[in-house]
This record gives sequence, structure tokens and C-alpha cells, in this order.
Amino acid sequence: MQIRYFQGRDLADICQVASTSLLEHYDPNLFVQLVPYWPEGLIVIEDMGRVVGFVFGIRSGERQARILMLAINDRYRGGGLGTMLTEEFFRECAKRGICQVTLEVRVSNDKAMRFYQRLGFFNVRIVQRYYSNGEDGLFMMRYL
Repeated sequence: MQIRYFQGRDLADICQVASTSLLEHYDPNLFVQLVPYWPEGLIVIEDMGRVVGFVFGIRSGERQARILMLAINDRYRGGGLGTMLTEEFFRECAKRGICQVTLEVRVSNDKAMRFYQRLGFFNVRIVQRYYSNGEDGLFMMRYL
């Protein structure tokens, strides 16, 4: 396993992991358009040359970042890869003086909420109809 920054050749793998792991469907252009603003915000983990998970975040202020997506291939879940990726994302944030990280998670996704709480995130508020299917999102935050 290797953790590293996104490279252009990873786009197909990232889209595959996202489409099978997340309920939202993301246009590949989202990655292409946002990565140039903060290349270190898209971190992948690969196994035998294939991306099996990634965390994708953006700077949302001078001292803030926002995790847009965290996805792990189903066959690799439960092995700590999500924690490794998120902690690497925190390190990248700290290098840049970012002291606050936020994200949204589906209110129905108890497993994800517990995961983020274990990493130090706390619940801030419900965002009504945040997701494309109308489901509410839970806005969470963590200080670094």
C-alpha cells in the first residue's frame, strides 16, 4: 500500500471507487476542475498500482479546509485505510496552517458518523435536503 498525491492517470480509478462507494454520482470534471486549486487536497492510496481509496478536500478559507469525499473500495473497507487517508489529509492541512476541517455526512449513515467522531469531528448542525435525493446532511467539524 502506498499513500500519495493524485496524478492524472488516477482519474479513472478514483471515479470507479467513488461510483461504487458513494451514493452521490460525481462528474469526473469535478476532480479536474478543483484539484489545481489545492493539489495536495486529493490523496490516494494504491495497492498494486490501482487506487483503492482516496480523500478529496478543498481549502474553504485561509485557515479552513473541507473534506468533499472519502471513499474506499468495498473490498478494502475495515482495514484502516480511511483513517490513514484522513490523518494524512490532516497533516497536509497542518502544514498549511489550516486549523479547522469540516465535512457533511448523510444523517442515515451512522457508520460514517461514528467513524468521523472517532477521528475527532463533532456534530454542528443538520443541513436540510443537502443531498441530491433530498436527504439531510450532518455538518461536522474538527479542530487541528
